[in-house]
Amino acid sequence: MSRVLLPQQIDNAAPLWGALAHRLDGQTMGTTWQVRWVALGPLPEDRVRAAVQQELDLVVNQMSTWLPNSDLECFNRASAGTQHAVPEAMAEVLQAALWLADVSGGAFNPAAGALVNLWGFGPRLRYTDPDFVLPTNEAVQHALASNDWRSLCWDGALRQLHQPGGVLLDFSAIAKGYAVDRVSRRLAGMGLQHTLVEVGGELRGQGMHLGGQPWWVDLEAPPMAPGFSVLPTTRVALHGLSVATSGDYRRVYTQAGTRWPHTIDPRNGRPVGHGLASVSVLHPECLWADAWSTALTVLGREDGMALATEHGIAALFVQREADGNLSESISPAMHALAD
Repeated sequence: MSRVLLPQQIDNAAPLWGALAHRLDGQTMGTTWQVRWVALGPLPEDRVRAAVQQELDLVVNQMSTWLPNSDLECFNRASAGTQHAVPEAMAEVLQAALWLADVSGGAFNPAAGALVNLWGFGPRLRYTDPDFVLPTNEAVQHALASNDWRSLCWDGALRQLHQPGGVLLDFSAIAKGYAVDRVSRRLAGMGLQHTLVEVGGELRGQGMHLGGQPWWVDLEAPPMAPGFSVLPTTRVALHGLSVATSGDYRRVYTQAGTRWPHTIDPRNGRPVGHGLASVSVLHPECLWADAWSTALTVLGREDGMALATEHGIAALFVQREADGNLSESISPAMHALAD
């Protein structure tokens, strides 16, 4: 079984006859990147690689929690009561993150870095380290006290951010998607109109592949144990669309039979435990696909579906049922792509 999702707006301008397919890949942000494009005429691959790397490095240098001297980490270490000028790219991501934090009631929270670190999913003590232990209730409450995004007093016009003291920003649920968008736009600026950009499993497709075909991508599905029902494959035409998937199976800490996935609910300070295996989101911009997939994962199937429906977000929810099988729920905006 399979379903096919198509964009509602299609540009029929296919690559010219004689165009060639190209591919480059590399590493960034602790994961991999890949760029594919179709173009007529030569364009030195080293020029494309340099442009891609420049965009990726910009995101890392401004927003990485793993780079001690990134703009984000400099803010995280700053003293209470200080004001900080935020560079343009980081400001763009912060603006989007704060909006979604408000809309989602805090299910998405760019100021939850202390909680991410506490549960071993940040750059501090990792859940894979031998010395890692689950945090106490007291430690969780202490971290919760420093994750109020509203205390940042963001001034978008002046790009000024207030450090109230102890707030740790973490853009790991949005920065990769933003990086995909930046690379895609950079390639378009170089005259490459038919491209597929991927960073760590998050993708954005523009134009078409060879033969007038779209960039076909299968949505990532949670792994299934033998003997359980198999969900239909969902194939998407990434033509002016991006996709991101959040899942509970990628980074998981297991102790005494209890699974602790890497997605933290910033509202209660604990990993999500409502049985939602994954959420895939389609959106024209990968930044929003990335951020929305996290927000909806935190909210769970019912509340997440309600919010996705309210905001017209194309989302596919995969739930772990009590009998071990997986079930799907699809938002109205996602249904519209299958019609």
